[in-house]
Amino acid sequence: MIRRRPLRRPPVSGRRPLRRPPLPPRVRRELVRANHLMADGQFADAAEIFGRLSEKARQRGLLVRAGDLALQASRAHFSAGHVELAFDQARDALRLLVRGGRAGRAVRLLPRITASLREKGYDAEAGQLEQEAERVLGRVGLSLNEVSQRLPPVAERSGTLPARCSGCGAPLVPDEVEWHDACTAECLYCGSIVKTT
Repeated sequence: MIRRRPLRRPPVSGRRPLRRPPLPPRVRRELVRANHLMADGQFADAAEIFGRLSEKARQRGLLVRAGDLALQASRAHFSAGHVELAFDQARDALRLLVRGGRAGRAVRLLPRITASLREKGYDAEAGQLEQEAERVLGRVGLSLNEVSQRLPPVAERSGTLPARCSGCGAPLVPDEVEWHDACTAECLYCGSIVKTT
């Protein structure tokens, strides 16, 4: 009989002690290209690149980065009108973030994702995504309600972030970047440090 180690519950806040590993130059170029395609409205092409980068990050064991990239692929597919593909990528993003110890981030993002789906009339898909999040969290001994209650308060921030990351061109959304202090944030996609103005 093989003994399995018990599942460890991931931390809710999931703050990591170190910055993300730097991107190899080729990956950074692909990420910049995908972000330019998004800005130019070429959503399907951008989604393909984000999806490919997410899969490569997952294969390297970079689950949080893979989850963030899957989320971008989901947004791109949704903007392109590919709701089924957007749903699949959003589901993968939630799974990867929870497996990567970022249950709190997944739970913070879920209402925004489901609101976007419901705004466009995809109520059933939004409900399925909420059920999937509950299932994924349940596998690690957590629930949506429990994680929501244990989320740390959003830290006070000072100043305004630039609209886009200078390292990869990704949009910098204050609720989605990693904040190191009130004036310093980190791009989720390339790890560049950004200062508020």
